[in-house]
Amino acid sequence: MSPRVGLIGARRVRQGLGPFVARHLHALGAEVACVLGTSAASAERAVRELRSFGVAASAWHDLDAMLRAGPLDALAILSPRETHEPYLRAALDARLRVLCEKPFVWGGSAPANVAAELCAAFEARGLGVVENCQWPCTLPAFASLHPGALEAPCERFEMRLSPTGTGERMLVDSMSHPLSVLQALAPDRAAGLEALEFAPEGPDALTLRFAWRTAQGVTACEVRLVRSESTPREAGYGVNGLWAERLVRKSDYSMLFAAGDRSVELPDPLRVLLAGFVAGLADDVPHAPWQIVQRMQMLENIVEAYRGAAH
Repeated sequence: MSPRVGLIGARRVRQGLGPFVARHLHALGAEVACVLGTSAASAERAVRELRSFGVAASAWHDLDAMLRAGPLDALAILSPRETHEPYLRAALDARLRVLCEKPFVWGGSAPANVAAELCAAFEARGLGVVENCQWPCTLPAFASLHPGALEAPCERFEMRLSPTGTGERMLVDSMSHPLSVLQALAPDRAAGLEALEFAPEGPDALTLRFAWRTAQGVTACEVRLVRSESTPREAGYGVNGLWAERLVRKSDYSMLFAAGDRSVELPDPLRVLLAGFVAGLADDVPHAPWQIVQRMQMLENIVEAYRGAAH
């Protein structure tokens, strides 16, 4: 039987990923069974829009009623970050596994503590929880573009992203991406950030430099954020001086990793992440959430340091 998933945030409002997640889940064999909207009208509109992907979901605007109607195996939370916490708690109470948009929680006074509490509760109940951090899924393509490059210790890491926000919002929207790649390149439960430096270039560009310290050594990191409203957005990263630029074909939105005149196909990292999520639902494989907690603590530290530097 296909795993049944409830979707919160199914429309592409504020650059949301809801329609893409619904399409991929459906193609991967999951049933997008129901959609929660902020109103009956918005939920019905989302359901109509998803029909073009072959998704036949029911529309709801009351979360408790939707969860009671069930049965569901998981909840995909793709709503604005300030709304994540109550939805995560509802999923926990309903004993549902979760896919949650990044950052995991935000908007309160101590988001890292909230994330740690929630992840511990999910883990204690044997419920998998996955944060939508896609960039680690691109590492196999990076290795194809630069054979052997990932076999050496990661001494230097760079990333370029093009968020739509400015200032602090840039950091909150973007930093889960480089942090998740660093966790994949140099994993360590005791990893830490050191020597944070911010180099703003007006309201639309910000460069962040820091050291990623693990038991294996130190990685010098630089993340450059440049605001952009256009799509597809510029993005790429480098490891030990070797760069991979993400290119998107406008004809079909398929992706490449490119370096100079060389390129390799880049499987859609969102689809790759969701394939792992769906496989985990089917096999009842929980996901250890310690990396989510680590990312949230680091994100909170980065934002606090940025606020201090701005004053």
